[in-house]
Amino acid sequence: MNRLILSISILLTFCLSVNAQHGKGKGEGHGRMYKEIQAQKVSFITQRLELTPEEAQLFWPVYNELENKKEQLRQEGRVLFHKIRNGLESLPEKELVQISDDMIEYRIKDAKLNKEYHEKFKKILPIKKVLELYHAEKKFQGMLLRKIKEKGRHMGRRERN
Repeated sequence: MNRLILSISILLTFCLSVNAQHGKGKGEGHGRMYKEIQAQKVSFITQRLELTPEEAQLFWPVYNELENKKEQLRQEGRVLFHKIRNGLESLPEKELVQISDDMIEYRIKDAKLNKEYHEKFKKILPIKKVLELYHAEKKFQGMLLRKIKEKGRHMGRRERN
């Protein structure tokens, strides 16, 4: 059963990678990399949760829905962080207050979204798998950060040589 799920996730990873490589236009490298990372995340989570085919069929549409909503929310966050990054010194006090309030609202929206989908996941998966999901997401983020740091170190070595 686990081999079937692993085979499906590897196939999904391959299909997304091939599909992403056929993309055209500006930013295709970023889009391809994003899709590859998402495919790796799907594979990683599938392995860690040891989802049955029935669980996977119910889980992935809900998880993908959450990811889409989180991406929309991250877009809002990028706008806020862009305002901050461009310098707070030049902004009037009233606008600074609004930005700080908006940042708190952003965090509240994120927390509400997590709570909403936590309840949905509890209806689909055993609680141990819900907790393993959260752990797997953190592990995947850590693994991704390590890869990025390693790639940065390798890039730095190349520049010195």
